[in-house]
Amino acid sequence: MFNEAEYQTLWMVYLAAAACCWLVWTQLTRWIGWWFVREPLWVIMAVILFTPAQVDPLKPELAPAAIGWLLDFVLGSGGDTGVLLSQLALVMTLAALAYAGFACLRLGWRYRRGNGGKSAA
Repeated sequence: MFNEAEYQTLWMVYLAAAACCWLVWTQLTRWIGWWFVREPLWVIMAVILFTPAQVDPLKPELAPAAIGWLLDFVLGSGGDTGVLLSQLALVMTLAALAYAGFACLRLGWRYRRGNGGKSAA
């Protein structure tokens, strides 16, 4: 369908648009005061926007997994919905574990830089 140059150009355009959408999402959720609610929403949106998946098992081309799932679900075109959802779930789980580790490191850093468990008296 596309030659290699067109395929790469299409992916670059999509990644630029997805990065802009993610930046808009960060600005839309900026009003949430609790970082432990706001930042997981950022991670969820990043996974939805940036996870690629192989839509056709016989072709090596990739497509955004969320868009592939949405088209597959709305049009009822194939049986790849389970595969696409499982790929999204796997990436979401890995991203959640990475974020949980990052959040624990940040909490430890805040605790250490704070009073260190010593009372003010």
